[in-house]
Amino acid sequence: FPSLTLKDILDSIVGELLDCNATTAPSNPHEAVDLIEEELSYTPSTHIYLIVHNLDGSMLRNTKAQGILARLAKLKQLHLLASIDYINTPLLWDHTRLSNFNFSWWDCTTMLAYSDETAYENSLLVQNSGELALSSMRSVFSSLTTNTRGIYMIIVKNQLKNKGNPNFQGMSFKDLYWSCREAFLVSSDLALRAQLTEFLDHKLVKSKRNIDGSELLSIPIDAALLQQFLDEQEKKT
Repeated sequence: FPSLTLKDILDSIVGELLDCNATTAPSNPHEAVDLIEEELSYTPSTHIYLIVHNLDGSMLRNTKAQGILARLAKLKQLHLLASIDYINTPLLWDHTRLSNFNFSWWDCTTMLAYSDETAYENSLLVQNSGELALSSMRSVFSSLTTNTRGIYMIIVKNQLKNKGNPNFQGMSFKDLYWSCREAFLVSSDLALRAQLTEFLDHKLVKSKRNIDGSELLSIPIDAALLQQFLDEQEKKT
């Protein structure tokens, strides 16, 4: 999960597990850990099992995030189970953090091929991770014309709208065309095809055929990163 952030983890514990009011939850990570510790002290029988896949992910490997995670792991009623991808990950931790984590180490290497991870290996966006993927996306997007950006944002918003739908495979070309017509972004399907070619050339969008033969368009990037990209663009308008 390259887009998993420290905030995601803390919000999940504070808001979902401890059922604290999200509006009053502290934004400072250290204060959030203090709150978690305080809430757990009220119910000694409560134990939280926190599973973090890829503890050394790009959004978590900074000093601040590792320090907060180590503080969480030190709590008596919180138990951290984590995986790491890199053999040198322990070099991220000083003696204090290593002591707080207090890991029991197990070699769980599967030796399996990275089939799922490399499913989109030709995509510019997923060759990178985290902020690097966003950087690539921003760079290409900034070079597009105003109309082309508008078309792309329609695909972005549609994909985020359907992120909770397990059956969603992409936005149909037909739906995109009519959405673009209503927004006065294109005048014909040929004009839209010409714009889509630019997306496909830059690997910003991937296209595939549905069972019924219709064309489906999707953006091969994690939903959290896509939401971050959308938020950034909306702040500029």
